[in-house]
Amino acid sequence: MEKRVNRSVKLYPWYAGFTGDLLFYIAIDTLFLTIVKNFSAAQIVSITSFSQLICIVLQFPVLFLIKKIGNTASIRLGALSLLVSSILITLGPSYSVVLFGVVFREISLILYNASVVAMENNLDMLDRRADFVRIRTSANTVYSVITLLISFVASYLFNLNHYLPMIGCITTCAIGFVLSWFLKDHSDYNKIPRQSKRKTGAKLRYSRLILLVIVLYGIVYSIINNGQIEGKLFLQQHALLTFDVEQTAWLIGVTVCISRLARVLSNLIFARLYDKYRAKIGIAVALLFVASIGFLLFGSFIREVVVKLAVMAIGYVLILFSRDPFNLYVQEVVFSNTPKEQHQTLLTILSLASKLATAGTGLAFSAVLLSYPMVVVMALLFAVTVVEVLLSLKLYGMLASAKDAAANED
Repeated sequence: MEKRVNRSVKLYPWYAGFTGDLLFYIAIDTLFLTIVKNFSAAQIVSITSFSQLICIVLQFPVLFLIKKIGNTASIRLGALSLLVSSILITLGPSYSVVLFGVVFREISLILYNASVVAMENNLDMLDRRADFVRIRTSANTVYSVITLLISFVASYLFNLNHYLPMIGCITTCAIGFVLSWFLKDHSDYNKIPRQSKRKTGAKLRYSRLILLVIVLYGIVYSIINNGQIEGKLFLQQHALLTFDVEQTAWLIGVTVCISRLARVLSNLIFARLYDKYRAKIGIAVALLFVASIGFLLFGSFIREVVVKLAVMAIGYVLILFSRDPFNLYVQEVVFSNTPKEQHQTLLTILSLASKLATAGTGLAFSAVLLSYPMVVVMALLFAVTVVEVLLSLKLYGMLASAKDAAANED
């Protein structure tokens, strides 16, 4: 048994690397939707918003499914959903079919949470719970390295043939699906017994700390998701004012490549800094999100084209640099302050919060884009980053108080 559990733990980073998202597609998504599918900026933004709304409705039915079939089966179903998503987005002849494909992508991300819980359960069986952050960081590093390598060739492949990156996307999703059959939650928590659910299910609502984390997570992921889409589109629009489509594709490709390299570095750095700074990491990441949207927004007013695009690109890079550390920070805070039986539910609630916030802001931004330019959307997004800094400071204070209270009890 120990050998099989160890194998699942060792395979997890590779599974996570291939199923963390639609590889290849995320490097050329706005270009693919704009040039190949002929979608407008408002349509591209609305795809994200509508898919989020649909998945909000499906969130708890999917959670019920996860608890019904268990983490192991959910891992495989999630990988299959991602594969279906890549095929629908690639071959979809209309807006509705592409939207349907993006919905499958969002469903796969809900199911992906089962692999995180399964990995934590397996670590507990090996008495290695302290390795959770390290293993999750390794998974993020694998994903970051793969996407970094893809970013080197994505623009070249797109210019060679607009569908080549999407063929690569389908291939990587197929690899992830194959890997999913070698992962298993070996613990008794693969399916939570009903008695355990009744015993621990009521505690969540009374925790102000967890409620604050959920609100903060939703707001930050609205910044991340909208910032990546609108930020890249904003940069693309400014580049197209000076360069042709091929040159713009190379510029976006270089920016994505640098952002992927930054994501690799952030994961390598985070594991070392977390044990030393812990709660302070949240404040540092919050400030990085302010800087990222600030560079995108205020960089667009620079007259010198090269300087303008460079500053805006730095802003986009900072979004990717900050994404994984924030996600790991929140997961560790939640897992450290709640019973194990609640972890799957809490990850689903965090996902729901991110979708609610992303969909709400996305729909608002889509409406704004019907009458105003993208710069107005970026200004609104910058205002949201100020709110998340204030909430991060509040969370830091609550974690510090909880730590002091625990120390006094000892």
